[in-house]
Amino acid sequence: MARNVYHSCVRVGNWYENKLMEEELRQSATRSRNAERYFHELSAALLEEAEVSVCPDGLLHFGDSVIIHVPVVQPHKGAPRPAFPCTITATPTRQALMKNQYQEAPLTASPDHHQPVIKNVFTILPRRSSHALGSALCYGDPFDLVHLAASGERMYVTSPVGSALHSGRESRRQEVLLMGESSAHSAWRLQPSEPELRLTYEGQPAEVGARVRMIQTMTNQPLVVEEEFHTNTIFGQEQEVSVGVVTRATTRAASVIAFLTWTRRTPQPDSPLKTHRQQEEGEEQEVITKEEDVLQEEREKQEKQRQEEEEKKEAEERQLEERVEGLRLVLDNESDASDQGDDEAR
Repeated sequence: MARNVYHSCVRVGNWYENKLMEEELRQSATRSRNAERYFHELSAALLEEAEVSVCPDGLLHFGDSVIIHVPVVQPHKGAPRPAFPCTITATPTRQALMKNQYQEAPLTASPDHHQPVIKNVFTILPRRSSHALGSALCYGDPFDLVHLAASGERMYVTSPVGSALHSGRESRRQEVLLMGESSAHSAWRLQPSEPELRLTYEGQPAEVGARVRMIQTMTNQPLVVEEEFHTNTIFGQEQEVSVGVVTRATTRAASVIAFLTWTRRTPQPDSPLKTHRQQEEGEEQEVITKEEDVLQEEREKQEKQRQEEEEKKEAEERQLEERVEGLRLVLDNESDASDQGDDEAR
């Protein structure tokens, strides 16, 4: 007896409804596979290598593409690692990534991605007309921090003020988001990390890699990385980023950051006096080299003449010895002949 022969192809009962349900399940599985593949492609695009600016003079400029690095983050007690560095990144949610919408995408601090990739490279843009692109960024100068999304859209790093909807889930401080337009909430300025140096360095150019605090000009509060609070993203567990007052009595937060670019220092041009001196030294060295070559040639000639004279003397000595040996043989033969004649006479 045949078993398991009843299925939707057997037109018994609600066969048409069963056939539609199976077709719907197949289409749903195909859509899920396509969506998962599309999501992996988009997330991999965020990790593609990006370009950062090269600063030969070691200073930050308006228009530079930078990486915002947090040197030390100390998590809560009992964490797997006691301290680690982080990099500020723009990490959209899964739904925003699938829809290609980066509006209100949160900023997080990633402990894994420290190389320049699309999601962690930001551009410094001036807010004043007096600050031209390429001019040095000084402490206290307001600027916009812009992130270029994978879609090519320009997004501004913004922290909305006085909004209960835009506050950290656990820290309850101002959330840092990406917005499509520049506003007063997106104005930032740099400040030295040491309080005693802030007045001294005010108006001075900011160096690449210097430990600074990024201050929101509207609230005069720093950008901080929450050390005790983390969030789950499409790339794993990352730290929250917020704006607010840091009090060590209530929570620990890393507010000291550094703007990193590729620094390539070029050698300074030589002065005319130094160039002339080097030219004179080169000429003197050339004259000395020529004199040494002439002396070496003379020494080689003398050595060659001495060797020829020695060979000639040795040849004359050999000829003299041969002659002496020949004369000795002749005398020996004559003496032997005379002795033989005497014996015969006797």
